[in-house]
Amino acid sequence: MKISTPYKSTDRFDWKGISLYQDDRVLKVGTDALLLATWVPSIIHPPEFILDVGTGSGILALLMAQAYKQSSILAIDPEESATQLARFNVGLSDHQSRIQVDQTGLLELVASTPQRFNLIISNPPFYVNHILPSTGAMQTSKHNALTPALWMKALAQLLKLNGSVCLVVPTLVSFEWIREANENELFCGHRMDVFSFPEDMASKRSLLCLSHELRKPTLEQMTMYKTEKVYTDEYAAWLGI
Repeated sequence: MKISTPYKSTDRFDWKGISLYQDDRVLKVGTDALLLATWVPSIIHPPEFILDVGTGSGILALLMAQAYKQSSILAIDPEESATQLARFNVGLSDHQSRIQVDQTGLLELVASTPQRFNLIISNPPFYVNHILPSTGAMQTSKHNALTPALWMKALAQLLKLNGSVCLVVPTLVSFEWIREANENELFCGHRMDVFSFPEDMASKRSLLCLSHELRKPTLEQMTMYKTEKVYTDEYAAWLGI
């Protein structure tokens, strides 16, 4: 049966058994989402309830459904174009019975639901008090209207006592996110710093796993590229490419 779609076939993204459409009004799938989606199942036991904050095209919700076959997932986004796209992509998948997509913001969800989650996953906006990116999709998906303090307070309220929050943020601002997590009694128990090239002095992205358990964190590092456009063996194997 041919599926009618408003999206062009050239805007398809396919990876690890997930196929979805993309839209110029919604941020395209990027390295951050793939890093997070690969890392989380390697450190988190199967959760019953997952929350995907800022779902965009639905990529993280779909990849979590692929990794955790018994989990129920709520994917939220405040943007109508994003929720429409995510619902469409979820509807094309084998996981539609386990994924609910709602158009709502993080603070609105806190105020409207008593539900608590075993795992909260997000590739959050991170430009706070910065010049806005040039395109509309970049503005809404990468500019954080809420401060890390408000984000962490809300995430802590939505998290079950034994749950985990997994985020990907620029290393440059990771200290601020961890500090605000600590203020809400969430602590970093696992961290992976991702470098672009072997010669880089500092990592570009940090994957953070936060929980209410205070312990010595597990620290990892990974480098993505040997040279420009040439992946390291580790990174290629990690992503299965």
